[in-house]
Amino acid sequence: MNEAIAEVAADETRGLPGLVAFAPDELVEYLGLVNYATSERVLKEIEDRLQASPAAPIRMVVTSAGGPSGTAMGFYDTVRTILRPAALTTIGAGDVDSSGILLLLTGSTRLVTAHTTGLLHLAGRYFDPNTRYTARDLRTMAAEDEAKDRQYAAIVAANTSGRLSATGVLRMMRRETLLAPTDFVRYGLAHAVVDEGSFPN
Repeated sequence: MNEAIAEVAADETRGLPGLVAFAPDELVEYLGLVNYATSERVLKEIEDRLQASPAAPIRMVVTSAGGPSGTAMGFYDTVRTILRPAALTTIGAGDVDSSGILLLLTGSTRLVTAHTTGLLHLAGRYFDPNTRYTARDLRTMAAEDEAKDRQYAAIVAANTSGRLSATGVLRMMRRETLLAPTDFVRYGLAHAVVDEGSFPN
């Protein structure tokens, strides 16, 4: 076990569970773009595990290039507000971009691998070239996207232990900020960086 994860495991003051190894039957995977189908599947897995053993630890691996922020917020709210698992550890691996960061933030304990990157950016849309939009349509879309940006920034800021404000997160989104593994820890988005030597075989 490396020093970073040992420190997390020993930190009882933050209520972090001892992290010795990830048992395969504890793992849930959210892999790919954020969408309703994947969210529904993963939420069902978490719900089934909680019904079988409410206090059992759950580890969720997150690899996602993002997707609709509203869908990710729905996932976040369902886990945090409705299901409320006693011990959910999320592990970011590879791409944890955009709304994928909200998936990572569902965990009470959050880890990232040594090869994880994150991207903070403003909401955007793809347009069907065969669909006509009025100026009013575009203004409505822009207002919705700006509201989602504010909600997203508020969720991110609320999970940084005061290290970032919502205004600060919005500034990072406007700059399209790339996060290295150590940035996740520095900003409070993750508790530690882990690598292949962190856990026993």
